[in-house]
Amino acid sequence: MNGLKEKGLKLTPQRLEIIDILSSDKSHPSVQDILTKARKKAPKMSMSTVYYTLNMLKKEGLIKEIEFYDMENRYEGNISNHLNLICMKCGKIQDFMEDLPIPLKSVEQKTGFKVNEMRFEYYGCCRECRGKRR
Repeated sequence: MNGLKEKGLKLTPQRLEIIDILSSDKSHPSVQDILTKARKKAPKMSMSTVYYTLNMLKKEGLIKEIEFYDMENRYEGNISNHLNLICMKCGKIQDFMEDLPIPLKSVEQKTGFKVNEMRFEYYGCCRECRGKRR
């Protein structure tokens, strides 16, 4: 996150707390999750501070936002290309860090399309939810 300082953006205690949460929390937290955790160390943290910081980090390419139409958007500090496994029952998201199905170079060579960003998601049912009986 040194890139923020180099770009002239201040590393306030609130921003540092949000960055710490995103770098240590692999659950892909929502804004509300981030706010709840941040308030444990910074009780006066506001929702607008969380939104502003997340938007800034996203704009700078330091985090990813996973957008949904039927549940809260989630955020992750892992900006590498990877697959997100999303449970449709409990909403849990986990990273799957294997080789991607289609190499970016192959896409560009075959189509001329230069990929800047990608998003891979598989939707299904996590181990815990599959173990629960209906």
